[in-house]
Amino acid sequence: MGDPSRRIAASPGSHGGSFSPIAWRATSGGDCLWFSPEWTALTGQAATDSQGIGWIACVHPDDRGRLLEAWRRARTGRVFTADLRIRIARDGSYRWFRTQALPTGDAPQVADGWAGHAIDVSDLYDRLEGEATLRATLHHRIRNTLAVIRSIARRTAENSETVEDYRNHFDGRLGAFARTQSHIMRTGVEGVDLEGLLADELLAHQVGGRVTYSGPEARLPPRIADQLGIALHELTENAMQHGALSREHGRLEVRWWITGDTPDRLLHIDWREDDPDGGFVAPDTEGFGLELLTRSLRYEVDADVDIVFADHGFACTIRLPFA
Repeated sequence: MGDPSRRIAASPGSHGGSFSPIAWRATSGGDCLWFSPEWTALTGQAATDSQGIGWIACVHPDDRGRLLEAWRRARTGRVFTADLRIRIARDGSYRWFRTQALPTGDAPQVADGWAGHAIDVSDLYDRLEGEATLRATLHHRIRNTLAVIRSIARRTAENSETVEDYRNHFDGRLGAFARTQSHIMRTGVEGVDLEGLLADELLAHQVGGRVTYSGPEARLPPRIADQLGIALHELTENAMQHGALSREHGRLEVRWWITGDTPDRLLHIDWREDDPDGGFVAPDTEGFGLELLTRSLRYEVDADVDIVFADHGFACTIRLPFA
């Protein structure tokens, strides 16, 4: 029948781990007879200490039950396989090893003993864990996206007088939200660039040269980007329809800065519209935009918002935690 450990060592992918494969032999009952030198190099356990069941001291306590169950299955299935976490001597951490063995001896029904290898598969487990985290993140993003869209639809309906009014405002807000999602998907864990988010919104409204903006790099996590994307849309839309950008001499300046140290940093956004001709008037009622700025931002991202209507302009200052 040949040496079963050689057949296992030659199996595809067995040398793909960070540590060299470990050969081993055991009695028919599972007591260790011998480990290759790689075991001692990995675990720091002396050869004499690994004999019998001594090697189990290097197995993660939570995996020892899985090990016993694998031995029970092997007695009838004639193949031993188990994924175990083995303690590493150099730093006390654990790495995943896929341990496999076949029976030795010539009798097909009786195992004189077992011969096998343990292969480092920690990289595989890390990838699987990363994929699981990604799926959970994606699930959360989908739920959050649907919640935001529902909120936009409901609040737009509450502040619309006609179906046409509803359609126009909802399309604009949904477009702004879609642009924010594009930023989130492109940047991933780096966060959404505030300047890029603002520039896209101004471009979507075809704002000309009467706007200036400046500030340091500010990378927004998705939850904040979702809310600020809609807020910037509402501010821009209002400036185009009723504010400084609807007037011949009106101008808009947007500045942002960051204060404090992690985890107590604050992001400040200062939005100022000016027109030397004056004539700015505060609205009689609180529409979608004002409700978003004064209530939703405070609830969703713990922001403080100050709004000032004056004869010669409009100012909105937003401060929010920026860890």
